[in-house]
Amino acid sequence: MAELALIRTAQGLVPATEADREVTQKWKLGQVVHGKFTRMRNAKFHGKFFSMLDLAWEYWEPVGGLIPRQEMRGIQGLAKFFEEASGKPGQLSGAVAAYITQLEVDRAERFPAVDKSREAFRDWITIEAGHYHLVQTPDGIRKERKSISWASMDDTQFEPLYRDVFSACWRLVLSAHFDNEGAAMAAADMIGSYA
Repeated sequence: MAELALIRTAQGLVPATEADREVTQKWKLGQVVHGKFTRMRNAKFHGKFFSMLDLAWEYWEPVGGLIPRQEMRGIQGLAKFFEEASGKPGQLSGAVAAYITQLEVDRAERFPAVDKSREAFRDWITIEAGHYHLVQTPDGIRKERKSISWASMDDTQFEPLYRDVFSACWRLVLSAHFDNEGAAMAAADMIGSYA
C-alpha cells in the first residue's frame, strides 16, 4: 500500500511530489483507488522535504558497481585486521583491490542492468540520516527505514527528520554539486515551486 500526498486544485486532486506522481501513474485510467485521507499539518514542509529528496536523487549517480558499502567495509576491515596482526600495513591493499575488481566484473555479468529507484534512494538516505530500526531477516539483521507517516507526525517530530535527511543529502550527494548548503536548499525550493 502506497502512502502519498495529493493537493486539491481546480482540476481535482493532483500528486504533491514527483514520487507521488510516479505512484499514481501506475494506476490504470478509470481504476478506482480507495484510501483513508487526512489533512496534513504543514503541506509546505512536506513539499520541501520531497523537493530536497528529488534534488538529491536527480544528482545522485550510483557508484561502486554491485558491491554495497556494507560489504565493501567488511572486505576492507578484514584486510586491515590481517595487516595489523602481521604488523605490515598496506600489505594486502593490492590483493584487496584485485578481489574487488573481480567481484565487480563477476556481478556485472550476472546482473547487467540495475534500475535507479527513487523509493530505494529515499530508504537509503533516510537510513543514512539515522532514522531506521533494526529487523531480523533470514539473511541476518538489516536496517529498515522508519515510517514517516504524515498523519501521525507533527512538525516538532518532523523538524529533526528533515534536518537529518538534508544533512545526509548534503554529505553524500549535494556537496559535490553545490558550493554551499544554502545554494542546495534554494535549488530544492525551486523544484518545489514547479511541482
